[in-house]
Formats: sequence, structure tokens, C-alpha cells
Amino acid sequence: MEDRLFAVLPDSTWLYPGHGDDSTLGEQRPSLAEWRARGW
Repeated sequence: MEDRLFAVLPDSTWLYPGHGDDSTLGEQRPSLAEWRARGW
């Protein structure tokens, strides 16, 4: 998923997760290592 989303879409792309607050890829990009550590 990381390659399909973060590698090709711009930081300005909005995310609507269905839980929590809406966000952008740019806001979430710094959290990728943490997500991987959790097994995402």
C-alpha cells in the first residue's frame, strides 16, 4: 500500500479514514516508520 499511495500521490492528497480526523498524505508521511513497526 505504501508504494501505491505514498510513492505516487502528492502530499496534498486528502485521506478520509472513516475513523479519527481527516488528514493529508503529507501530514501522515512522517508516521510511516511507526506504522511499519506496528505491522501495517
